[in-house]
Amino acid sequence: MYQYIWDPTTNGLLLTTEQSKFSKEPRPVYYQELDLLGFDQYWSYPKDDSAPLMWAETNNYIYKGKTVARTKGGSYYSKPEIIILDEPEPSGEMLQFVDIKTMSEKNASLLETLAQETIQLVYKTYCDYQDKVDLFYVAFSGGKDSVVAFDMVQRALPHDEFVVLFGNTRMEFPDTYSLVELMKEQCSTMGVQFYQSESKLLPKDTWQCFGPPSTSNRWCCSIHKTSPQIMLLRDITGKRDFTGLAFTGVRAEESQARSNYEKINDGRKHNGQMSCHAILDWSSAELYLYIYYRNLLLNEGYKKGNVRAGCLVCPNSSGKHEYVKRCSYTEEVDFFLDKIASTSGKTSYSSEDMKEFIDGGFWRTRKSGRELNLGNDKFEVITRSVPPVIDVYLSQFKWQHWGKTIGDISQIESDVYVIRFAEKSYRVKEIKYENKISIVLENCENSKNDIKFQSLMRSVIIKSLYCVGCGECEAECKHNCIDMHDGIVIGDNCVHCYKCHDVKEHCLRYASIRNKNMEGKKMAGLDRYFTFGVRDEWLDSFIRYEGGPEFWLSNGDGQVGNKKKDAFKNFADDAGLTLYDKSADGDKYTKCVPTDFSSLIIREGAYSQVTWAMILCNLVYTPAYNWFVHNLEFETTYTPDLLNLMLSNVMENDTKGKGKRNVIDALKIVMAKTPLGKERIFAKCDIDEKTSASGRETVVLNWLERCTWTNPEPKVILYSLYKFAEACGDYYQFSLETLMDDSIERDGVSPTRIFGLEHDTMVRILNGLSINYSEFISASFTLDLDNITLRDDKSSADVLELF
Repeated sequence: MYQYIWDPTTNGLLLTTEQSKFSKEPRPVYYQELDLLGFDQYWSYPKDDSAPLMWAETNNYIYKGKTVARTKGGSYYSKPEIIILDEPEPSGEMLQFVDIKTMSEKNASLLETLAQETIQLVYKTYCDYQDKVDLFYVAFSGGKDSVVAFDMVQRALPHDEFVVLFGNTRMEFPDTYSLVELMKEQCSTMGVQFYQSESKLLPKDTWQCFGPPSTSNRWCCSIHKTSPQIMLLRDITGKRDFTGLAFTGVRAEESQARSNYEKINDGRKHNGQMSCHAILDWSSAELYLYIYYRNLLLNEGYKKGNVRAGCLVCPNSSGKHEYVKRCSYTEEVDFFLDKIASTSGKTSYSSEDMKEFIDGGFWRTRKSGRELNLGNDKFEVITRSVPPVIDVYLSQFKWQHWGKTIGDISQIESDVYVIRFAEKSYRVKEIKYENKISIVLENCENSKNDIKFQSLMRSVIIKSLYCVGCGECEAECKHNCIDMHDGIVIGDNCVHCYKCHDVKEHCLRYASIRNKNMEGKKMAGLDRYFTFGVRDEWLDSFIRYEGGPEFWLSNGDGQVGNKKKDAFKNFADDAGLTLYDKSADGDKYTKCVPTDFSSLIIREGAYSQVTWAMILCNLVYTPAYNWFVHNLEFETTYTPDLLNLMLSNVMENDTKGKGKRNVIDALKIVMAKTPLGKERIFAKCDIDEKTSASGRETVVLNWLERCTWTNPEPKVILYSLYKFAEACGDYYQFSLETLMDDSIERDGVSPTRIFGLEHDTMVRILNGLSINYSEFISASFTLDLDNITLRDDKSSADVLELF
């Protein structure tokens, strides 16, 4: 993308010939936004939306190249604070419009160069894939990005060679629906087919039975957008197993995840669904300038101050934009906010408490149904039973229709069924009690196929209990075996590909509302590091004394005295640096003797990424860091207040809140004072540090986000793989898919969860480890099959010798 500068003569933007990899994502500001936020108390401006009056970069408002104001805070019920920095016009004179015509003329040459490059990409993609796909289409959302993407495609391709597809979630801005109608008319004039997909389920029903979506469970995208689009595309192409290529408006600047996208996506996420992200490298400056230059449609929602045109209420949205959305579409937004309140498990909250709960974004982070009032789970897998048993807590229950997806099923007695799976006939018996039905897998033992069958039967029970015909399983089935148009029909033609069992937790509804008793178990030892956490300089002192008694006797050269010494002792024990030896001389501190693991840390040093990544591999098996790793989602912002609320679910006895404060304060120090935060091994943080004249240090955590370790050391990953295998009961052979499946309940913590590593990164690391350390590991990835094997005669302790 091109760099831009401010042009005071037009009150607009001016692209330069310099290339840039970073943009502050400027956007035009119209009078409606100024009115909504209350700027009319300070400035005079025309109440006319024919042109913008200024620009905004995040929360900064810029007029003729000068930052004149900013806003602070804001949420659904909280109005942002306005901070005036400068007078836009002298003596309070009327603000002037952006001169769109002149601005467009000045940028015309570079905009057309950019457009031609993109048009060539679209046309080349069309030529390269013309014989490989069944349909080209523009994925249209009604936002600025998809408007520009559509214009690129219609300029590049014959109008009968692609269609436009709008995924109607029924949760979009009213202004978006207005723009969609205009786009339909435009497409009709151009001779472009326009289609609209939508789920048979209404949002008012799905939000009630699934609970509100969250950052870790965005069921709404699958049910209201992806699955209906796949079903419609099947109808358009006349093929169940079609291949479509979507031209999208996805842009790298929109999120960290999208910044790693390739321009051509091969359909790995949804088989048969390829994508061309034609405007991936465009900035918002280029988008808005192009829209003005070409006089394209502009969603009226942007004029009201909405940064993005999307769903009315979204768990991935926060801050001032929520206030703008609610003010712009009060009735529509309040409908969904009421759904959050009515399904919440916070039943003792007053209306004001609930508003505060919603305003703080606490609803966004739920991971299961424990935070909802939708009831308990309806089944339980009796894990220690021989043969395996699944108890269903209903007096009447039918599972046989979903049972057909495992294998051919037949009834041999009134309460006994046989399912043919992997060349074995499995007997399934129903035992009915007054308030439950036990499903007994009579001849299911412990072979690999037996375990797979048991897993599939659990999936069948879940589907039979929770399925509401959302369409996800039908969309995954390419063989026309599942029909959810009117009820739920599983055809006798099922080919047993098990794709319908591969959806999240086997059922999107269950994944959203599951409420296992074990998830509610209370945690102890979360605040072992008090308020102090640990610092790399403390570890440096430990290393200088090689972990010996002198370290403890000197209080870490005076840095680790009193309660800090107890905090570091607990940390050293959790990190695997020390082991308590009651036969050693001295007190409880000097009896903590250094381990073989500490020898590695001593060699690596206190400020090394390898040191802290290895320590983290051990810490994740202790209460605090295990909780952090499993409960903090990647690319989700957590404030101290939000962390406090989340911890209340597992620290209910902490009535005064001191324990929760300790946990958060300790985490804050670790993030500020070690490479786990400073070098973003574990999280990126917004932290303010100050030192007073008297030397008193203040550390304030504003927020943190779990992040990907960008430079993972393969030997660290190997160490964590062995730790994972050992914690799972010497589980030395597994697939990468299993390793990356965070929904599986297990004691081991996968390195992909610890360090946020994606599939392709893991393949690269595992292949390298297999070549360089074949005596420890072998991995193969062929024909969509993957297998990882660790040597059972090796251990995590043996890996230490590789450093």
